[in-house]
Amino acid sequence: MSRDAPNRKRKHAHLLYLSDAEEQMVRERMDRAHIKSFSEYARHCLINVNFFIIDDAKELKEFTYEINKIGVNINQIAHALNAGHQVDKETIDELKELAVTVCQYQRFILSGTPF
Repeated sequence: MSRDAPNRKRKHAHLLYLSDAEEQMVRERMDRAHIKSFSEYARHCLINVNFFIIDDAKELKEFTYEINKIGVNINQIAHALNAGHQVDKETIDELKELAVTVCQYQRFILSGTPF
């Protein structure tokens, strides 16, 4: 059947050039996925796999700041525990709140929708 056949389900062809190393990586991934056809594998990768482009530095800086705050709190808790002190419930609760905030920022950054 030719590419121009009127009853062909997929009518749009795309040409792809790969290096030898890239070709080997693709073949290994196809084998692990138990996919024999490169066309099927390429369609799956192109259509079913999502990726995100983060182009707003403000949200990324806020996200990094929140992660840093959690790291500082964890270090303070570890230091206190190693020194033989007990950590109060308020500190643990604050850490939990920061973790929730980071999850919200992450959802916002990855989805592009407000939290």
